[in-house]
Amino acid sequence: MRVMIADDHQIVRAGVGLILGSLGERVEIAESSSFAMLQEKLSRSHYDLLILDLNLGDKNGIYTIQEVNHLYPDLPTLVLSMHPENPYAIQSIQAGAKGYLNKTVLPENLIEAVKRVSSGATYLTKEYQETLPFGTKFTKCKDRLLDSLSQREYEVYSALSEGVCFSKIAQKLNISPKTVSTYRTRILEKLSLSTTEQLVAFALLHPVKD
Repeated sequence: MRVMIADDHQIVRAGVGLILGSLGERVEIAESSSFAMLQEKLSRSHYDLLILDLNLGDKNGIYTIQEVNHLYPDLPTLVLSMHPENPYAIQSIQAGAKGYLNKTVLPENLIEAVKRVSSGATYLTKEYQETLPFGTKFTKCKDRLLDSLSQREYEVYSALSEGVCFSKIAQKLNISPKTVSTYRTRILEKLSLSTTEQLVAFALLHPVKD
């Protein structure tokens, strides 16, 4: 099995490689420290699994998953990130990843995730899955998550992500604060988020459309 580890921290790449080495001699490890390097290496060689950080320095965010998945749809991706599972795990799955782990996990969790994802299965921790609403989709979404928002919802989303209060958003968009609250509820539902704080964190990984 040929595994590509893409992370901008050498100590993380080394640690993951060491853990995967316990799987036996059948594992061959390659590394990338940036998205540009990852693209170059993926274009030249075949890999059976990509372990990907969401922050690569030269390119960050959920869209990194989408771009890799678009170019290499048969390459299973396991996200290994500093960001908590909620809400990034389900967003990563819906962007095209096959699994998600927080970097604080135990080595045995990483090995389990690698085995499942490389076999074609989806991996999320049982504890996280139990917190998800009934009917949550564990498959890739065709469109970008932000594309599911209407124009007015996107305007409210942009303002909320910048920390603008309801009253100022209402004044700017010429709507009532109650209507802003209604839009906020719809936005959170569409983006699989629970709070405005999560929305702000989400916005950091999702560049605003032009």
